[in-house]
Amino acid sequence: MKNIAQKEARKQPKIKTEMNGKGLTVHAGLLPVLTFMGKLLFRERIHEAVRKERGANAQYQFVDAVQVVVIGLIAGATSMAQVVKVWADEVLMKMSGWKEVPVDTTIGRIMKIVTQGDIVELTGVTHRFRGKVWKHAIRSGQKLRSALSDMWIDVDSTVNGVYGNQEGAEVGYNPHKRGQKSYHP
Repeated sequence: MKNIAQKEARKQPKIKTEMNGKGLTVHAGLLPVLTFMGKLLFRERIHEAVRKERGANAQYQFVDAVQVVVIGLIAGATSMAQVVKVWADEVLMKMSGWKEVPVDTTIGRIMKIVTQGDIVELTGVTHRFRGKVWKHAIRSGQKLRSALSDMWIDVDSTVNGVYGNQEGAEVGYNPHKRGQKSYHP
């Protein structure tokens, strides 16, 4: 019987670690969203529903602006400048096939051509997307009964203090200024 101490000590392989930052992103959670949008044929359906053609020299079309804004909103952007900041991520741009993204003023200019009828059409597209996803879930055998019967509603509220006699404002819970009239759902 061999003694454990007599065995040759195994040499650890040398592992080279490197931190170059290539291929890293803080927006990795958006990559599955881009894949999902591709499977839904998001760009094609938006283009079919709202045919907003810009001039021949326009670098970006309406569908480009919609995709940029939707992804930005999902990432938590609250302004066009923040939307562009989300899209400045190299990995996100590469995964979506963009070489460069429009600046915030370009997105705003494109969005200004949207009419009330276009919004109705986009709402219809949203409903069709939802129906397609539910239909896929049913066909794949997902447990929809529990999904439909057990729902969690997370409600967060904000107390907004007001000055003067604003309609609907009352004195109540206000952690910042006790006794101040405020709006609170």
